[in-house]
Amino acid sequence: MSAPRSPMSDSIREMYQFGVVDYCMFGGMLILSAACGIYFGFFKRFKGNSSIPKTEEEQDHLPAGKPTNTFGSATIDEYLLGSRKLKAFPVAMSLCAGYISGVTILGTPAEIYNFGTQYWLIVVPILLMGVAVCSVYLPVFCSLKLNSSYEYLELRFNPYVRSMASVMFVINQMLFLPMVIYVPALAFNQVTGFNLYVIGAIVCVVCIFYTLLGGIKAVVFTDAWQVVVMFISVVVVVVIGTIALGGLDVIWDRSVKGGRIDFFNFTPSMYERQTFWAVLIGGFFYWTSYNAVNQTMVQRYMSLPNLKTAKNSIYMFVIGTAIFISVCCYTGLLLYGEYFDCDPASVGLVKTSDQLFPHYVMESVGHLSGMPGLFIAGVFGAALSSLSVILNTTSGVLLEDILKGLFRITPSSFVANLVVRGSVVVLGLAAMGCLFIVDKLDGILIVSATLAAIGNGTTGGLFTLGMLVPWSNTKGALFGGIAGALLSGWISLGSQFASAAGEVVPHKLAVSVDGCMAELITNATNVNPIYPDESGVFPLYRLSYHWITPIGVTTVVIVGSIVSFFTGARDLRKIDPELISPVVHRFLPRECFSYYGTANKNPQSFSEEMQTQTIIPVDGNTNERNERARN
Repeated sequence: MSAPRSPMSDSIREMYQFGVVDYCMFGGMLILSAACGIYFGFFKRFKGNSSIPKTEEEQDHLPAGKPTNTFGSATIDEYLLGSRKLKAFPVAMSLCAGYISGVTILGTPAEIYNFGTQYWLIVVPILLMGVAVCSVYLPVFCSLKLNSSYEYLELRFNPYVRSMASVMFVINQMLFLPMVIYVPALAFNQVTGFNLYVIGAIVCVVCIFYTLLGGIKAVVFTDAWQVVVMFISVVVVVVIGTIALGGLDVIWDRSVKGGRIDFFNFTPSMYERQTFWAVLIGGFFYWTSYNAVNQTMVQRYMSLPNLKTAKNSIYMFVIGTAIFISVCCYTGLLLYGEYFDCDPASVGLVKTSDQLFPHYVMESVGHLSGMPGLFIAGVFGAALSSLSVILNTTSGVLLEDILKGLFRITPSSFVANLVVRGSVVVLGLAAMGCLFIVDKLDGILIVSATLAAIGNGTTGGLFTLGMLVPWSNTKGALFGGIAGALLSGWISLGSQFASAAGEVVPHKLAVSVDGCMAELITNATNVNPIYPDESGVFPLYRLSYHWITPIGVTTVVIVGSIVSFFTGARDLRKIDPELISPVVHRFLPRECFSYYGTANKNPQSFSEEMQTQTIIPVDGNTNERNERARN
């Protein structure tokens, strides 16, 4: 808890406020986002193309060449997947924007400022993740031609496994939605004093509007220009700040003296927040589990016309994300270089560490007309992109996996449109109502990571079990999924409760207030507190948040494999190889390839180019098997 702000701190804050140009830039970002929805909802609609296949329901309710509604996408396929005709670069930018939210922009610099550069190594597992996704998971989704990634779990195991994963996904996204809104609202409040809840409501309304009208096409193309805005905003602030401080040498020297430079902390302790092993291993499991199978990512992979284009998009996404996160990490060093002798949090200039970057922006470039507006527009662009992706994707999961998969209801085209668009509105309004909960939380990076780790670890484990362990069966998947969810949830929630009780406190690196003004120093809190003895805390509650996802994934795979083995392993001679990752095909018995393509009884109308090429062992029935693989 920070000390009450003094007149001096209030006067410092009042020096840097939004001007007319700043409000215009911020308002322009909102207007342009809404315009994208109008454009794709009214002017860039499906005009009728007989070469685009339709489902039976759509054929019954959709006259050739005519839209089913007076606004928005003509079909559910177009609304959710853009008729699978999107381009690689916009989708790559959308993937970047969807993952790099305001949490990343504000939370990553704060993480480096408080705990040092060890987290910067996260770029290595990000790059490795791209290789794993393209070689292990993506070919399976492309070959099966699915609308939802969770359909795979029903084809590989049974509907109960699919329902478990999809319900977990929906709950996870609903928990993350208010976090996405809160972050930019917090930044806007920091620089303008504008009511946090009002600005959060405005963001929600704009995002609901363009997502509701334009579907995934509006989401993707809005994300594409929003990611450019957010990148430019951060880079401009960083360049100006670096020059103002005297260059890279000054920042590096101050960071070294302050103990912020640490890339190779090889301690084997799993209790330490950031270590070499935790970042590399935990980061790889977390990023791969999310980007390989999470529907928010897979839906955009499936909006591309073929496997090669999808791979190219992922490689662009991976490189772009690694660069952007590196910039955010460097920003943390820039913040420390500026505040190495006067920590703003200790003297009450900011309430939480996540306000450090907005506070720095107002102090360093606040006098430049339009710069604060550009920065806030970038933060809000990141939030809008993440929010729109979640709304669009979750509405699709509610239709495909909950309504159709769980409840076995096959709605008409009109009802399906109503369900999807109604879900966008309801989810957006629910996120607005949950803002007050997030306002009570501190440390948004770790909170968001632990919430996502529960779902990511479990679903990542289920897909890995299905694609890489051919003998696994339904019982193994159910028991493994339940065990993984319970264990990762136990660790995550237990850690949060222990943290809330003050039993486990992140050990921040030392800060100083020696260079602050005298009046600010008199109001300073305990600058470098004495941390409690954590030896008596239950060991699992002390684990670094990086280990939650690896524990979840390995628990699912190990328990699922063992249970499958003891309850009757799957007969590999009769399994459809299309359900197994191509990296494992060489180990499968030759007999199983006669069943290629038999699992998906009712394949969706994907382009033939989305089918992956599988190397089928040569024998007397080669021609027959190759024909089955092509069809």
